[in-house]
Amino acid sequence: MITLSTRKEIVKSKKFISSELTKLQKAIYDDEIFEDDKEDNEEHIYVEMYDVMHDEVLKYRTYNTIIGLNHSNINTFTTTLSIKLTELFNAINASEFILISHLKMDFFGNRKNKFKPLMNAYQALEKITGQKTYEEAFIFDLTSLPNMMQILFWITRCDASVPEYIFMFDQEEKIQISLCKYGNIHLTQFDTEVLSAKKLTDLGWTIIEDELDNFSQAGAIEGRQLKME
Repeated sequence: MITLSTRKEIVKSKKFISSELTKLQKAIYDDEIFEDDKEDNEEHIYVEMYDVMHDEVLKYRTYNTIIGLNHSNINTFTTTLSIKLTELFNAINASEFILISHLKMDFFGNRKNKFKPLMNAYQALEKITGQKTYEEAFIFDLTSLPNMMQILFWITRCDASVPEYIFMFDQEEKIQISLCKYGNIHLTQFDTEVLSAKKLTDLGWTIIEDELDNFSQAGAIEGRQLKME
């Protein structure tokens, strides 16, 4: 099951999620961009994206790892990814998740990109949200993981206009994952390292030091476009 939630509701009740978003927003906020937008009377658009920038950043330990599956068939990737993520989540007794972006931005990016897998992903996202634009958050369970991973993979890989960081947290805030355009998982664990390197490799994951695209030897990503205003 997938339900919609507001960003405000999530950050109000989830201390690590709130802190992680605030920390990142503080790090990337750019006064020069704000001033440029101000000259065009569009500074409110920029400020609205940084919706939790002035919230509290907590002190806690984090453990960061990049993991992958060595899976090069892009047509079967999200199915395999969902299976392996389910095993990982079962290992930490996680069954419900929150999907939220680092900035308050539209999950629907460049609808003019007619690359078929991306179009399918946006059609699926429309069915979930009932809208053609959406800037808030999602809550979903393991049964909906394959659907969410299919959407997330293709919009992250092919649409440079969507938020650069879209995070998935378990409800207990043990871990945060981010699926990058190369098909790798950026894993962050909070306070306690419940998934050691050995545990991850035992679960079938590879620890990645240098990121490369899993699906293209040339490095070019088929279907990836940046929205042009």
